[in-house]
Amino acid sequence: MNLLQMRNNDVKNNNSYKPFEDENLEEINDNKRNKVIKILTYNFFLRPPPIKTNKDDYKEERLKDFFLLLNNYSIICFQEIFGAIHNRKHKMIKKAIENGFYYILKSKTPSFFSKYLIDGGLLLLSKYPIIESKFINYDYGILSDSLCMKGAIFAKIKISDFYVCLFTTHLQASYCDSGNYYWKLSIKVRTEQSEKLINFIYNIIFNIPIQQIKKCKFILVGDLNIDAHNYDTIRKKYNLSKGIISEYDCLKKKLNKLGKAIDLFEKKFNGHPYTFGVNGDGFDKVLTGNAEFNCKQTLDYMWEIIPDLSLPIYKKDNDLSSKLEFIPIDNSNINNIYNNENSYQLQILYDSPKVEQFLVKNKPYQQLSDHFGLSVQLTIKDNS
Repeated sequence: MNLLQMRNNDVKNNNSYKPFEDENLEEINDNKRNKVIKILTYNFFLRPPPIKTNKDDYKEERLKDFFLLLNNYSIICFQEIFGAIHNRKHKMIKKAIENGFYYILKSKTPSFFSKYLIDGGLLLLSKYPIIESKFINYDYGILSDSLCMKGAIFAKIKISDFYVCLFTTHLQASYCDSGNYYWKLSIKVRTEQSEKLINFIYNIIFNIPIQQIKKCKFILVGDLNIDAHNYDTIRKKYNLSKGIISEYDCLKKKLNKLGKAIDLFEKKFNGHPYTFGVNGDGFDKVLTGNAEFNCKQTLDYMWEIIPDLSLPIYKKDNDLSSKLEFIPIDNSNINNIYNNENSYQLQILYDSPKVEQFLVKNKPYQQLSDHFGLSVQLTIKDNS
């Protein structure tokens, strides 16, 4: 059995993978100072068989197409690469390892006695060492989401002397053609999941030593299934309820209570580019179902979270539920806390966020997924 086969077997049987100690990837990693680190989040829409939207989802073909794009990125966070019934997740992992993604995390596989049939579909690939990781699963989902063990992954990724603290998740979907009852219930479930996610982020951030936290970038990515446009198109089409305030505004307010939350795409574009339901000429005509065709939604996000180190709760108390409502959201002093530290050199390039449409030509499908991907670049300012 060769080294690659050993790696593949290890990944297939475990939820995380780290390379052999004698490969000395720390030394390789150190040589990447001053280079750009590019992060992608992508709902790849690789559901287990026999599920398909129309005649064919072209899962195998789309998977092979993406293999050619792997080396465009340093870290990739996938949603909807499920591991049940088929081996496409394993194929992606094998090809990723061949392309230098030696650090891999994936959703936990539910036990035989679990209420879930399949895993949550998350897969995180990194060319940089993952030195710490955690996974949480959400308590429940509804409709078809109830079959998979959705949750969130945290990865602490070491890049030279700095850390990208990356959170990726996939929240409860809304099924617009299932009636108003399930529409409102999906919002309730998603709200509970987002609260558990924020507790998870809180417990990670505020257990990192304060001197180390200044060398970290905290980033939340994934398919949150929260439309920044408040589902305007779909609600009108199906006569669905409108909330008192938007889910997006609620999420932003909650994230801001951790310090300062920056929607990286809103910051660059002064708005919310669509990531799902862009259909028609030149765009997807095959993968999106009729109910959501041309619904034009923003469901996928990249958030930077800058912890407010002046908060007294930073030093102790890990229970966010008892403190969250009392955390001030005046973040005017946060930048000063970080900017006064010369050692804080890991930077997000705020002009770099890009909607990755992954359009294809001369094939029976027009996109590699029903979603667009999102990417952002980071760099290390090296003063040595």
